[in-house]
Amino acid sequence: MPPHRAKPRPRPLSSLTFAGILSLILPTCTLIRLYILTRSPLPIAWTCLASITTFFFYGYDKMQARNLEWRVREATLHALAMVGGWPGALVGMHYFQHKTRKRGFQVVFWGVVLAWEGVAWGVWTGGLGVV
Repeated sequence: MPPHRAKPRPRPLSSLTFAGILSLILPTCTLIRLYILTRSPLPIAWTCLASITTFFFYGYDKMQARNLEWRVREATLHALAMVGGWPGALVGMHYFQHKTRKRGFQVVFWGVVLAWEGVAWGVWTGGLGVV
């Protein structure tokens, strides 16, 4: 029989998770605006694919951590967030309760989120000349 593991208790939303949820507003509106202006579903499709992939990587890494197996490198998790998977990383961190206490990891992650917020703002205001 497999060893008995305690079920994780539901955690309330932390202030960082709440900030992350708020940080989804501008990029989501920007993706919708891009679609309306260009009629190209590629930015939305890319963001969804990158986010889903990143979410599963967080789940896999958490499973590996629990089983004391080889882990996904933090650089890989950050790279997935950097290419557009940061929404999936945010959901994965909260859902799997993973990488939420490592201060160094969190600093890099929130830097990536801020960079993507800057990109979204630049696209929204036309400052990047995308549309």
